[in-house]
Amino acid sequence: MNPDKARLYNCMENRLNREGIKKYSERFTRTIAKAYFKDKQQISGQEILELEPIRQINLFVIKNLFKEWQKETGKLKSQYFDYQNTEVNAALKEFMNILSRHISIDKKDFIPLYQSATEETVLLIFSPYDFYTHILKRNDDSMNMEDLKRVLKYVKVNRHLWQALIEKVEEQNIVSIDQNNLPQLLDDVFASIDDTPEDIEEYLREFTAVVPLTENDIYTEDSGISPTSIESESVDDPTSVTDVDTVTWEVENTSKTLHDELAVKQSTTIADIHAKQKISNINENITLNQRFMFINTLFNGDDSLFSEVLNVLEQLLSYQEAIQYLGDEFPNWDMEAEEVQEFIEIIGKRY
Repeated sequence: MNPDKARLYNCMENRLNREGIKKYSERFTRTIAKAYFKDKQQISGQEILELEPIRQINLFVIKNLFKEWQKETGKLKSQYFDYQNTEVNAALKEFMNILSRHISIDKKDFIPLYQSATEETVLLIFSPYDFYTHILKRNDDSMNMEDLKRVLKYVKVNRHLWQALIEKVEEQNIVSIDQNNLPQLLDDVFASIDDTPEDIEEYLREFTAVVPLTENDIYTEDSGISPTSIESESVDDPTSVTDVDTVTWEVENTSKTLHDELAVKQSTTIADIHAKQKISNINENITLNQRFMFINTLFNGDDSLFSEVLNVLEQLLSYQEAIQYLGDEFPNWDMEAEEVQEFIEIIGKRY
């Protein structure tokens, strides 16, 4: 194992300020909720996916909603009806697809969902190692291949790490991972992977544009984090553990916020971010790879149908009209599928 590379990802548990992350997530969530629910009573599933400014949080909200759905369906047991029947399972999946297009959550119920998703996103960005142990704990300390692939649908930040974990589990023919084998698996994955962690600078800007983010929100004061990057640490010292953020940050004063370090002005607002992302033409903002993926996975290889749908969407006046149109025309789309979410995200930027 390459200990230097493993240190890039592995942040020791006692270095994280769990309470600070929780409190920051509360402040961040209150700010987002206050802005959104200012003139609205409820939020829909598609509106959750398009909520600004950090999409990873939105995806984790949907992930956690789906987990609640699994808990509910897990209670479906009867001495009279066979809920394990293939046809029944197919019907339940179709029911879930329809239900996912009719999510409606009020502010009171939305806040804990969004706060939890924000905490998970902070972990995923600043300490992937701790994020994965956190997910394991939330999954009753055990995950099989189906669980791993299900989570992968919702991971966008440092996605290559979760994919590498799946490949490692498959390679070693591991039936399930738990607290006993996960640490070694993660160490092996992080030590062998060539890709570096995702650049956190843009995420820092996005968080701070809403609520200023400080070092002390993420780490304990006695964490002993060096202001220099990992390259300056002694690779011979096995106790010298740092986190991915120290590769990017060079902090001179702990009283400074990351907002100061990145020179992000307080005038930056959620509306500014949204305006920057808005597009004028859907077709021109779909990459060649996306076009190939959408045509083959969503439109059964029909290029003409794909073009026809884009033409219709360009003529519609609102995001709500677009979602209603897609729901009517393609009722069998799996709303959890990554391709569907990515397609809808692009459409949302048009309006």
